[in-house]
Amino acid sequence: MPDAGVDSLLVYCFTAMMAHLSISAGQTLFHRYLGHSRLGGRFFKNHIQFHHVHYAGDHVVSTHYLDNGDNNTLFFVMPVAVVVGLSYLFLRFDLLVVQLAAMSLSFCGHYYIDNQYHFSGSWLGRFSWFKRKQQLHFVHHRHADCNFAVIDFFWDRLLGTYRSVVSPAT
Repeated sequence: MPDAGVDSLLVYCFTAMMAHLSISAGQTLFHRYLGHSRLGGRFFKNHIQFHHVHYAGDHVVSTHYLDNGDNNTLFFVMPVAVVVGLSYLFLRFDLLVVQLAAMSLSFCGHYYIDNQYHFSGSWLGRFSWFKRKQQLHFVHHRHADCNFAVIDFFWDRLLGTYRSVVSPAT
């Protein structure tokens, strides 16, 4: 009987991991193909004409996160709602709850970390993983054709859009 509990835990962990990866892939693809393409319409306008204007070149941080109030969150929520709706047809209820919780946490994590990248006083700045990802994100702000991911930069490697951080000459 204890094996059933372990099996359930593995299924829950796998479901949560797949949910996070789907949010992460979606964020990266939306950012690349809608946020940096006129095809994105209002999403493109909001992203390029505000976010990339206020966080450009060597001015990629501020004392508070700059937001014009024209949030792109709904552009991400709509496809997630479709995925969750379709999942309802195929997943058991407990797995659907795990998927929804993991997708929500992943989405909030992407949003929060992106904001923290641009905040000069971020408490996350004490962690080396954060500093590394922040620098990769700043490469995106200096060269808008690369590093579209926020958390999982392996997507950029898969898409051929990864650009590493250039270390200053020592």
